[in-house]
Amino acid sequence: MENIFSYQLNMLRQKKSLSQEIIAQKLYVSRQSVSKWERGDAEPDIDKLIALADIFGVDLNYLLAGQQSPEELLLKLTAVRKGFKKPVLNDVNLEIYGKDRIALLGSNGSGKSTIVNIIAGMLRPDAGHIERLFDPKEDLNVMPQENTLIETLRLAEHIALSAGIHRIYSTQFVSGLLQKFHLEEQANVRISDLSGGQKRRLALLLSVMSSSKLLILDEPTVGMDLESIDFFWNYMDHVAGSVLTITHDFNQIDRYFNRVLLLKDGVIVQDEKVTEIHSNNQTIEEWYRKYNNNEG
Repeated sequence: MENIFSYQLNMLRQKKSLSQEIIAQKLYVSRQSVSKWERGDAEPDIDKLIALADIFGVDLNYLLAGQQSPEELLLKLTAVRKGFKKPVLNDVNLEIYGKDRIALLGSNGSGKSTIVNIIAGMLRPDAGHIERLFDPKEDLNVMPQENTLIETLRLAEHIALSAGIHRIYSTQFVSGLLQKFHLEEQANVRISDLSGGQKRRLALLLSVMSSSKLLILDEPTVGMDLESIDFFWNYMDHVAGSVLTITHDFNQIDRYFNRVLLLKDGVIVQDEKVTEIHSNNQTIEEWYRKYNNNEG
């Protein structure tokens, strides 16, 4: 395994523009360990291999042997239309595969939230076809743009309630989540008394407490303080499955996503790989301004 894995690790790390030190921090190992893996002097254990595959957004077979497994189609939208007082979506076509990390961009009012609400089943399209090759009840998690929290509950009570609904409750599980999301001090605080950043961090916790094949995040960092924003992007490295995120944090798109979609005039006018954009000597923001006619 060593020669192929060492090459793959080095190649994928360079593509992501990640230093050995950053990889080491994400895996809680020393930089020297990462260096040994790349030289073929040592091998990581299976947990570290799985974590590396998630960081790079690749299949484990591809990380180990350079062999890409057949892509798993999760979702297909065909000619989807939706309007309210006026048309919002016009013949939207989209396919999402396993391990996709997709950033959905577009100007305000372009229909981004409408797309994710249709995918999540919260809106029905006026026309078109939706093919979900997963169980939405078991394999889909959503973090909406607006917090949907029960303001009268205490923070730990809210986590326990959601964990019970997902049939994964235990006192140790709740305690572990409070620690992982740095919310131990707020465990007994009522939701109504939390800061905006703490509420968004709780919303993220609730959306990822159970595993999923597809995670949808609608402007997840809106309302977060800087500490919570940093925590959010670092946590994204550890999310398995596919992710569809509405965001305009151009700096983070380079690091965490492999596809970028541009929604304009109710249509996905661009669907590009991040590596392809960079191969044309463009930043994500330059690409976005070019194809969105410099609109915000």
